[in-house]
Amino acid sequence: MKKMFLVMAASICLLLSCSKSMPSIDNQTFTIVELNGVALSGNEMKTPAISFEGDRVNATVGGNEIFAVYKSEADGTIVFSEGGSTKMAVPAELREDEFIEAFNKVARYTYEDGELCLYDAEGKLLIKGVN
Repeated sequence: MKKMFLVMAASICLLLSCSKSMPSIDNQTFTIVELNGVALSGNEMKTPAISFEGDRVNATVGGNEIFAVYKSEADGTIVFSEGGSTKMAVPAELREDEFIEAFNKVARYTYEDGELCLYDAEGKLLIKGVN
């Protein structure tokens, strides 16, 4: 019963958040500050970042470049497709595999007060960025 209530409450919150139009993220670049609820820091060579321009999204957590085509809707729906990445070896502490897994699960976004949050289909916060 408790679990059902939590699912219903989360669904209501998600529906309420869908009723407003999201600002465009096109031509925006965000420094990635959090991955799966844990602070993310880059290395001395690259700052973790995600940028959106036209129909392209580019991202890095400090190692390889990740790129894809994206489509976003005013209701916060976002889809990444036709992606790829460079293939350099990177240190495990950059959490690149974890980032790519999260990136591939993104289904929704919010963008408010300079903060971008990317969520999976169940509403779990995957990636947080600031500009």
